[in-house]
Parts: sequence; structure tokens; C-alpha cells
Amino acid sequence: MILKINKRFACDFNFIIKALVFTCILTGHISFAQDTVSLKGVEVIAKKMELSQIGKKIEKIDSTIKQQFKLNSIADLLSLNTPVFIKNYGPGALATTAFRGGNASQTALLWNGFNIQNAMLGQSDLSLMPSFLFDNVEVEYGGSSSLWGSGAVGGSIHLKNNSLFNQGLKTAANFGAGSFGLKNVSSSILYSKRHFISSSKIYNSRSDNNFNYRDTTDKEQPIKQQKNAGYNFLGLMQELKFLINSKQIVSVNAWINTNSRRLPSSDPKAESKIYQRDDATRITATWSFINSNFRSGIRAGFFEDKINYTDSLASLFSKSRSQTIIAENENYLTWHKHHQLNFGMNFTSSSATTNNYSATKTLSRASVLVGNKFSFLNDKWLTYISARAEYFSVGTLPVTANISTEYNLTKHFTLMASAARVYRQPTLNELYWLPGGNINLKPEQGYTCEGTINYKAQITNNMSLFVSGAAFSRKIDNWILWIPGANGNPTPINLQQVWSRGTETVWRIHYSKDKFTYKVNVITGYVLSTIEANSQENNNTVHKQLIYTPRYTVNANILIGYDKAALVFYNQYVGYRFTTSDNTQWLNPYQVSSLRLNYSIATKLIDFIVFAACNNLGNKNYTILSGRPMPLRNYEFGITIQTKNK
Repeated sequence: MILKINKRFACDFNFIIKALVFTCILTGHISFAQDTVSLKGVEVIAKKMELSQIGKKIEKIDSTIKQQFKLNSIADLLSLNTPVFIKNYGPGALATTAFRGGNASQTALLWNGFNIQNAMLGQSDLSLMPSFLFDNVEVEYGGSSSLWGSGAVGGSIHLKNNSLFNQGLKTAANFGAGSFGLKNVSSSILYSKRHFISSSKIYNSRSDNNFNYRDTTDKEQPIKQQKNAGYNFLGLMQELKFLINSKQIVSVNAWINTNSRRLPSSDPKAESKIYQRDDATRITATWSFINSNFRSGIRAGFFEDKINYTDSLASLFSKSRSQTIIAENENYLTWHKHHQLNFGMNFTSSSATTNNYSATKTLSRASVLVGNKFSFLNDKWLTYISARAEYFSVGTLPVTANISTEYNLTKHFTLMASAARVYRQPTLNELYWLPGGNINLKPEQGYTCEGTINYKAQITNNMSLFVSGAAFSRKIDNWILWIPGANGNPTPINLQQVWSRGTETVWRIHYSKDKFTYKVNVITGYVLSTIEANSQENNNTVHKQLIYTPRYTVNANILIGYDKAALVFYNQYVGYRFTTSDNTQWLNPYQVSSLRLNYSIATKLIDFIVFAACNNLGNKNYTILSGRPMPLRNYEFGITIQTKNK
């Protein structure tokens, strides 16, 4: 059954398709005179992102790969193309990160530099974020609390919109369908002139999601069907950008979505009547100023999340709403040809209302950041040092710092290293949830360090090679964990010290000649994340791996392209995941493959990109999380229609 959607977005699915096709055809015949003034170097993209990447391992999603996941979520994109383990409850269900042995609340999720994690939960659901919305997706490894504040412990995910001036008129419409009643439709319109940009995007994804899977505990009737799992996701994103003059830019961004879904029971024999709706409104505004040696920006954001949860069988009805306001100032001063100083302030205030709080609760923090970038040996050696002090309305005053450096040893080798003090402030739920919230919680805090060596070479005129190896270590004190309380209700306490360490490797080969392209990517991860100390007596979890943290992961893909066609084979291996803290129970490793094909057709006015995908190519039976089956072999197909630049 297709779920009903919020009235503010209600519309007929067929009407959306017809309207989008009409838009593409119509704009294919529209043109206007192009301004020719070059604006190179004028745009002010968050400079802080550039500084955060010095000495850090950064994974940028390839444009060809991103095109193949245009109708998929950020969770799907990251799961198959990075060593970040995605805790996925199934198609359309909750998907969160486990970054280098951490949890979802220890990952900063940044949309154009704003942390958009839910203020109550301290995390966001990546299944609700279509990759179609973002121009660039980057993964920053390692802690950066001194730059991004609370929560940037294991790493950061950057979702960027970076429309450029003077690009003309571009439109695109995407239509997809697949197994289990899957239907995807999305559209974008970019109007880019010399002094003004308007970028509009809208999307809808829905599915009955009634897939078959194998229940290995039932020998007589092993084939089961997932029930009560349908979903309907709808949203829009609008970007406006104004070039005031050669030194000033003002931008306004809005992202609104409403998501309805039914949640199945973890017991295949049990009936489920659980329904959840997630609504989110995100609005930001930025003023940027730049001249030859000074940049400054003032930014503000408003974020609202609503979650309505209903379980009619259990007579459980829960409503929650959280609102966050962010205001910050960033400044960058080049005070010497080899030095750049940055300093800024941030104020963030979050409030939430739910029937599980005694009243509306608020958590505010104010912070001051200062840092300096050093450049030596004609930019062959870069170093960045920063410090941040934050004042919280509840809790202690953490001071964090970061030092990172990178050195181009030769034209082939680059060495990188970083060390940081990191922390995470308790969330509103951890502090105030009734029953169980703990107002006396301390922030999670600790130290992290890592080192990376990169090798890149042009083997021949047609072939290039990139190899990267990284090692990391992170110790966190006061790790927050929910445990059964005295009255049986879960309560969060500062229970553990956790030590996460491991290695990551990247291997890339790229061969291109004439119309032929061949790429091989192999990404491996080894994570040992163990409990080193536990405040509970007679506890048998010390030196044991954290639950749902695989030690070994391997993601590999092979791309073969010829002329306008591209075929990509994906293979993913995920090792054992323990399901109990004493490591006595676990889920077996799994290995799944998929195949994706793109083919482009160009006409005078319009380009067409046809795609098809086969997921779980080997029809494997597997689960990522206990009690949450994944579908057997399934298919997707669709088409992208985009107009030429006018």
C-alpha cells in the first residue's frame, strides 16, 4: 500500500512525470545570451572545509560513480564506495554510520558546512537523503572537533551544493522503477547568469517494499515476504545565490522533505502496525566577503525535525519536534605569504518538545575558534593548527585542538599526519528523556591520531595508478551507553573507555585510450574497536569488540566504458558483526555483488542517459543487522533526460 504524504506536497504521481517531461522539452528550446565575464576566484566556498583537509584522508566520490547512484540514497552511495560501515535496517529503513569503530552520533553530517544532525538523537538517517540533491559528496576521515564542534569524532560527511555563476540554463529529469513497486522521479532546473543563480530540485521515491527473503530458522517454509515496510519520500531543495559585486556573495538555501514509512517487526512471525513520519525543514543564509588577503563570512541556519511514531498494536503514540538555530562568523586573514590566520565564533541553540520530556528542553553552546595555516618550501609542506573552546548551558567547558600536516616528498609520494582532541556533548534525549534521561552525563572526549601515505604515478600516457595506506588510533573516555536501569527502563551512563584503531587502503588503476576507459578501485578497512575499561563490576566486555562493528570490510568496483556506455561491477565484503557486548553471539560475514549499466544518447537539444542495475547479483541471503533481512536479487532501471546548456 502506497503511503499517504503530507498535504503540503500532495500531488498525483503521473502528473509529476508529465510535468517534468514537459519542462525538459520546453526548456530544450529556450536560450539566452551568455555573459562572458570570468568570475574565477570570486566565489567564497567554505574555506574551513579546505583547512580541514590538510593532513587528512579525504574520499571524494567520483562523478561517474555518483551518476550511477543518482536515484539512490547517500547511504547506498557510501556503503559501496567507502570503508564507512552503514548500519542499514533494510531498503527505505533507518541507515546510520559506524565510522572507524564509532557510532552515528560521533559523525558530523555537514550540509554546506552546517551540521544537520538531529538535536534530540545526535544523528541523521542517511536513507532519507537522495544523492541526486548534492553536487559533491566527500568523506573526511578522523576527528575534527576543533573545526566542526561537538560530534566530529570519527569523521565527517560533507554534502555540498556549489552551483557556479554564468552557466546558462540547465534542466534534468530522472525517472526510475524497480522491484517491489519501486518508483523514483526527480527533476532539477538551474538558471545561472552573471550575477544570479537559481537552482531548484524536487524528488519523490516510493515503494511497496514487499520483498522476499530466506528465513534460515524455518526449514519448512524458508521463503518469507517482508510486510508493512512501504515508504514514500518527497522533498525539494532550492538554492539562490547573488553576486553583489566582485567581493560579495549572498546565498540562501532551503531543503524541505516529508517522509512516510511503515516499519516491519524484527520477528517475521509477528504482525506489525508501526508507522513513522519524518518531516524536516532546513534553511540557511550566507554572506561572504573576499579581497586579496582577507575573507569573511556570516552564516545563519534554521533546522526543524519532526518525528511522529505510531504503534497501534502496542498503543504507543509519540510525537517529537526539535528546532536548532545556528549563527556563526568566519574570518581568514593572509598576514604573510606563508601564513593564513583564521578565527571565528559560533552560537548554536537547540530546543525540543516531546511527550517523553517533562517540558520543552533547550541546549545551547557558544564557541570560539582560532587557527593558523603554515606553508613552507613553496607549498610542498603545509601545516594547520587550530583550537576551539565551547561553553555549554549544560555540562563542562571542553577545549579541543588539532594539528595536521602534509608533505609532498616527491612528485609521487605525499605524507600526511594529524592529531586532535575530540569530544561529543550528550544529546537532548540522553539528558532529558523520560524515563531514563541522565542530566549528570559527562561529554565523551579523547584523543585521535592518524598517518597516511599516498603514491600516485602516471605509468604510461594512458594509465595512472594511485595507492594510499592509512593507520589510525582513537581513545575515548566517558563513552555513553544506554543500559537497563534499576526500574527496567534504559538509561544512559558514562560507562566505558573505548579504543579504536585500524588501517585503511585504497588502490586505483585508471586506463583510458580513445573511446575506451577502464577503472579498478579497491578499498579495504580493518577496525579493532574494543572496550578498554568498564564502570560496571564483574563485567565481561573488557577487550571485546563493539557490537555491529565489523573488523574487515572490502569494497571493490571495476568500470569498463566504451564511448557512451559504462558498465560497473561492485563487490562488497563485510566481516563478522558481534550482536552482544561479550562477543558470544554474532552475524556471519557476507559478500554481495551488483552490476550497473549506463548508456548515453545525445541529440541536438536533449541528452538521454539510460541505466539499469541488478542488485545482489548472486541472490545471496544476508542481514546487516540482526532481525533485519535484506532483499534477494532485485532490479532497477530508468532514464535521465537533460537539456543542453543554453
